[in-house]
Amino acid sequence: MICRQLFSLLIFCSASPALAQSSSGRTTAWLDVGGARVRQPTSNSRSAGALGGGMWHARDRVSVAAEGSVIAARDSISAAQYIARASLLPTAWSRTDVDVSATTNGIVLPGRNGNRSAMLRQFWRFGALEFSGSAGAGRTSRLQNTSSGHAVGTGAEWRYERAGGQWRLGTSLQRSYSNDYQFMEASGVTLSRLASRYTLDDVNAQLSWQRGALWLNAQRGWRRGVSATVGRAGSFNLSAVYSMNTTTTLIVQTGEQMADVVRGVPQARYTGVTMRWSPRRARALPSALRASADTRTSPGVSVVLVPDIKSDEVLLQRTEGIGTIVVTISAPAHAVVQLATSHDDWQPVQLARCGDVFVHQLTLPSGAHKISVRVNGGDWRAPRGLAQVRDDFGGKMGVVVIP
Repeated sequence: MICRQLFSLLIFCSASPALAQSSSGRTTAWLDVGGARVRQPTSNSRSAGALGGGMWHARDRVSVAAEGSVIAARDSISAAQYIARASLLPTAWSRTDVDVSATTNGIVLPGRNGNRSAMLRQFWRFGALEFSGSAGAGRTSRLQNTSSGHAVGTGAEWRYERAGGQWRLGTSLQRSYSNDYQFMEASGVTLSRLASRYTLDDVNAQLSWQRGALWLNAQRGWRRGVSATVGRAGSFNLSAVYSMNTTTTLIVQTGEQMADVVRGVPQARYTGVTMRWSPRRARALPSALRASADTRTSPGVSVVLVPDIKSDEVLLQRTEGIGTIVVTISAPAHAVVQLATSHDDWQPVQLARCGDVFVHQLTLPSGAHKISVRVNGGDWRAPRGLAQVRDDFGGKMGVVVIP
């Protein structure tokens, strides 16, 4: 029974798109098909296949998403998962995310066994650093027993741009509580004395690299029981996301998931492959009001869809013969920010102020193009996130190639 709950959260809906923001409406949909092998500490490996899909819409400072999946394991009945998500971006440096999810063994909601949970996350971004706080609670039904769990956490992430690629280094701390004795003992955690609940401390570290259509991620987690709780556990995740073309994305991952007391997901090792098809790909956003492509899944299941190029100053998406690039520059309110490109014979264009930043959108045809920006008549430089070359005057230019 526990293994079916693992399938319903682990596979394929973990590949949700980033919750982006836009000053005008944007809508996209997706379909996921894939398979996985999963093994809990006390059981044999099991195979499963899944079919999932969803839709995402953004307008002004709010975006919403809804998704679902149906999972069929080789030796168990079907399971299903449903998720509703909302993201609010009140300023260019903060974001609030709310996730509400349900898993059930059997297609009909709520089902006799399953989980209901909710998670609130708040993000604050200051330059290359992003800080976060989170809180969540869930209720699980299993074998006529009902249990609950909740957690609070904090985290930080640092981003670094180099040679057209983006590095991310993050860490998080979480304390969680659960009264699900069956669930915790299955993951090797026990009580040293009679107590009303298990108390757990988690530390997670994550390193990722993204360039163009490829995104790679590595994650490691450590858990220990505190108070009356005894036991230790660990997790790891290695994943890769590759955008094969404008509509198709391949997701491959392997690792070990720590038991999630909020979502009712047990500890297990897994290996999975997913193919995602998006009949309509979200266009480049015409403002800087966009959220980062962050992970929105349980620890150890960390996959996202990656734009062609994405940094704090550049968002580029390409199709055959055309590319759309949004350049976002942070500068004082009364600054004069200019952009010049080889496509327009280096005629400077002044960027418009949008909230706390300056923004300009370009549409470029097939070919190689060079782009430079400057603030208050200073030196020309390449927007961060683009490959750099030097010009004839000692400055730097960014290079964009459109197929």
